[in-house]
Amino acid sequence: MKKSLSVLLVTAVVLTPAFAFAETSTSTATHPTRVAVDYTCVQTAVDTREATLGDAFNAFSSAESAALTARKSALHDAWGLSDATARRTARNKAWSDYRTANKAVFTALRTARKAAWSTLTTAEKACKMTNVETPAMEGKGSLGL
Repeated sequence: MKKSLSVLLVTAVVLTPAFAFAETSTSTATHPTRVAVDYTCVQTAVDTREATLGDAFNAFSSAESAALTARKSALHDAWGLSDATARRTARNKAWSDYRTANKAVFTALRTARKAAWSTLTTAEKACKMTNVETPAMEGKGSLGL
């Protein structure tokens, strides 16, 4: 008897808050009106973004290749010097010039990438659509962009 009473009491204590917070409203939920999305517009915006990103990576590749070629040539010439001080100075200059060029190449790529995504965001609004894609979907990869 005591067991039954305590089980009943515990059940009542546990279930009482559930009934107290039950919703009794009979109002109907309103749904926002749907806007017609221009999918052709979105396709064009995405195509533009992808073309811009492709051009940016092609420019990046060419500029990075040129920087590496210049470094190779400068280091080759530096190691051909007989004077140790001049050789060290030439080697340091070759690496410094490469770091400067490399930094500029990555900055240009990062800027072009951000501009491409910004253009897409603006175009999305014109197409009456938001968050079609985000830069996070692109991923950072090994470039650390």
